[in-house]
Amino acid sequence: MQAKQQLKQRIIHAVCYELILLIIGTPLLSLLLKANLLHTTVLWVLMSVISVFWNMLFNHYFEKLEKFQGWTQRTLVIRILHAIGFEGGLLIFTVPMIAWMMNLSLLNALLLDIGLAISIMVYTFIYQWCYDIIMQRYMKKAAS
Repeated sequence: MQAKQQLKQRIIHAVCYELILLIIGTPLLSLLLKANLLHTTVLWVLMSVISVFWNMLFNHYFEKLEKFQGWTQRTLVIRILHAIGFEGGLLIFTVPMIAWMMNLSLLNALLLDIGLAISIMVYTFIYQWCYDIIMQRYMKKAAS
């Protein structure tokens, strides 16, 4: 696949991932924290922007790892590794921001972010699996 097409697919992948998560996550976070929806929306949008860039970077290197390891299919185990790696790396970027914006200690922000990460990890797994199925069908149709 051409580099330009890969970049386009990465952008579509990341933006769709974040938009769906934003629509689901913002009201849930507002309810959970009993916080103003506008405030949690700003926090979620900032986390989403960080996540989009992390997503593209992480997926780029994850694909390199797949090639290096000779993985030809994204099995259940590989999907689980992908979700854990993505969310674990994202924690590094988001905990300080959550602490600052929600006026929490770093420990409380970490606990909140871990809770969010576990929930999002399930979402990530489901999203990635569905994305892979859609792309396989799309690639088959494009090849015909």
